[in-house]
Amino acid sequence: MIFFLFFYATFSFAQTGNNIIKTNEIDSLISVLDKNYNEPKKLYNILDASTKIDYPRGISKMHLILSFYYRKLNKIDSAFYHINNSIRISKKNNLDKQLYNSYLSLGSIYGRIKNYKKSLEFYLKSYNYYKKQGNDKHNVILRALQINIASTYSLLGDYELANNYYMQNLMDPDFEKSSIHYCQLHQNIALNLKRQKKYEEALIWLNKGLVISETYQHHLIKNNILISLCDVYLLMNKSEEAERVYYLVDNDFNWDKDFYLGMIYLGMNRLKESEILFLKSIEREKDDRKSMESYLKLSEVYSKENLWKKAKENKDRYYAIKDSLTSLNNKTVIKNNEIGFKLIEEELLNKQLDIENKLLISKNKRQSNIIIGVAIISLIGVLCFFLLLKNIKVNRELKEAKKNEKQLLEDKIELRENELHMTLVAIANRQKMFAEIKKEIDKFDKFDPNTKILKKKVKDLMVSGDNLSAISDRIESRYPGMVTRLKSVHPQLSNTEIKYCIFTKLNLTTKETASILGVSADTVKTSRSRIKKKMNVSESLSLKEYLDQLTST
Repeated sequence: MIFFLFFYATFSFAQTGNNIIKTNEIDSLISVLDKNYNEPKKLYNILDASTKIDYPRGISKMHLILSFYYRKLNKIDSAFYHINNSIRISKKNNLDKQLYNSYLSLGSIYGRIKNYKKSLEFYLKSYNYYKKQGNDKHNVILRALQINIASTYSLLGDYELANNYYMQNLMDPDFEKSSIHYCQLHQNIALNLKRQKKYEEALIWLNKGLVISETYQHHLIKNNILISLCDVYLLMNKSEEAERVYYLVDNDFNWDKDFYLGMIYLGMNRLKESEILFLKSIEREKDDRKSMESYLKLSEVYSKENLWKKAKENKDRYYAIKDSLTSLNNKTVIKNNEIGFKLIEEELLNKQLDIENKLLISKNKRQSNIIIGVAIISLIGVLCFFLLLKNIKVNRELKEAKKNEKQLLEDKIELRENELHMTLVAIANRQKMFAEIKKEIDKFDKFDPNTKILKKKVKDLMVSGDNLSAISDRIESRYPGMVTRLKSVHPQLSNTEIKYCIFTKLNLTTKETASILGVSADTVKTSRSRIKKKMNVSESLSLKEYLDQLTST
């Protein structure tokens, strides 16, 4: 028996030592990976090796790297899958640094599909974590995050806040003035100004960045700044200046030369030459995101040449691609949410099982302690004291288990809230897209029968998208019986008025409600006031307070 115990202990020690050696080998393999991560087979081999020895840090890190690899290839579904796995494993094993690196990467993925609000949410999570660390070695990450946050605020239209972040970096005495990131900062400041149509100021910052990039021979950023200069000159209708800058870009630089030269010739009214260049750009580009702008500009060329049929065909192609990409982005977001929800559900299920096991173990321990205490309390007083302390510990574990159970319920509620929010965002995006299409159709010949049919179809789609059934299931899961209760107590309310009540109950702002319903903020305020009178709500109560009382009874 003693020999067996000795053999088992020796074997366990050897196995543990072997796993430590393997984790060191995995860390070493990760550290020497090509930073472009161009060898997916090698990445999956390291992931499999980490999984085989149950090495959470290695598994989480490889999922993060694979997410970066797929994001680079624009395979967003795969990128979401791996980043969600990285986050789940990091949370489960308390790998805080790994978790917030994953949040940073998730922010970049959301930025890629133009979901800037979600992108900003995860950038800020990551930024707050690294800022709390108070460690100088995180300065580079913090600076990069500040620039990403500023760029995202700019894309969301909060130009002043974006500028504050940019200037905070610009004034940082530790920011290396000769670095490529310092050049990029000037370009980002100019881009923020360009979005505000402050073109003259944008040119000043771009030229400053150009001087720095040429001085320190940052060829990549130099060419990017030249292209940005070309963009600004085109927006200012200075085609000759744009042409001058165009020929300063390095010949071997990979960019859409034909499209930009076509834009320049279009500004010079050299229509035939610009037409040829836009067609060449479309033929060369395999990515619809890049070719769609060429179709739009071709439509403009043909309009100027009074070739209305060709103009319409190219504009239709532009909107077809835009519609397809919008639909694809929405599907990607929804699919990612489904993956995320599934992972959360699995995590919650595991937590619930752990809690149940802990409760069972704690209950058994407590019963054992009581039996032992009764048996020997009269003989060994000291042992009774020891058992009392142990019992207190068990009770503490029970409290902790109940606390975890409460957290589980809160997580489920948060999951439902997120799911409801995504439904509302999808409806808002769909209505906004149809509104844009309707605006463009209004520009066509009003007496054309095909145009009338098309307008009717778009209008029907907008009406079908703006109905109560699209969100009623989600509302029922969060506030059971709310819609039925409203219709029962106030049968005089229309479906539109019920929707106003639902959005008020959900604490949506006037602006958010207006965006979803496709109306102005003033219309929302007027409608809420009218509904309150129609429902005979007391002046001392807000509509929200009344709805809370109604749904709680």
